[in-house]
Amino acid sequence: MNARPQTLREVPAGVASLADFGRSFRDWLHTLSRFSSRVQVAAAIREEPPLLTGRFADGGIADAYLAAYAELLAAKTGQASPDWAFDPRRVSSLPWFAEEPVGLRRLALIHSPLPFKRRNLFTRSVDLPLRLRAGRPWKSLSEKLHRNAERQRRFRERRRAELHKLRALAGV
Repeated sequence: MNARPQTLREVPAGVASLADFGRSFRDWLHTLSRFSSRVQVAAAIREEPPLLTGRFADGGIADAYLAAYAELLAAKTGQASPDWAFDPRRVSSLPWFAEEPVGLRRLALIHSPLPFKRRNLFTRSVDLPLRLRAGRPWKSLSEKLHRNAERQRRFRERRRAELHKLRALAGV
């Protein structure tokens, strides 16, 4: 079983077509929906994904889509967009429409978010499953267990050091 991509850099791994890209990107959106802090979002878009232009025919669309999405996420979370998102190679050479019927294309031209329009991509809506919450970021069970084990180890070390000092004072 393949693990879901955790960052935009991991989305293109093993992708050989635009349909593969769509599946991998949807997997990443599922991961994104679990993020609860701006720090997690920043880490997920920081590193540049490999270019897909040479890998398959519509690779330029996928490259542009990744850059547009990174810019949109950065704007939504109040952060600076990553520099790689403004690489001229990440602009689609031909207009791409998510909707086929001409009437929907007109709506896509009007309603596409600016980061997508800049890259010649047009869609009526963009799936943004981001639910940032106040407070501490969400942690997985394994992260909680690891952190708790570390806390217990530090506690035991402090107690051993205190006991050693007390024995030294008592002359035992």
